[in-house]
Amino acid sequence: MEAEEMTKRVREEQGRPFDMRELITSCVANVIMSMLFGRRFDHYDPAFQQLTADMKDLAADFSVPLEIFPVLRFLPYFKKLLAKLSKVQRRSYNFIYSHIAACTEVCNCDQTSPF
Repeated sequence: MEAEEMTKRVREEQGRPFDMRELITSCVANVIMSMLFGRRFDHYDPAFQQLTADMKDLAADFSVPLEIFPVLRFLPYFKKLLAKLSKVQRRSYNFIYSHIAACTEVCNCDQTSPF
């Protein structure tokens, strides 16, 4: 399904050059979401776009020096970085937990069905 979506989006560009990183990220994220939640998300869904952007930020802002020297967390630069990462992590957890709750609700409804 994601391969079809990617092909469609590439065709929409009609041979014009474009950055495929965002498209590839969305497609890979959708494959993972499909395995986790049993459904794919629309590439233009703002919550899904925010989640992929947050994951990109988490990966980009990972700080090896902070992992090696935890005392650095008290310096202003790292303090701001940790606050930003904490906010991104909370948003990501909220997205995931809300969809887990929705999946659980659907599963519970299916169990009570007589069919």
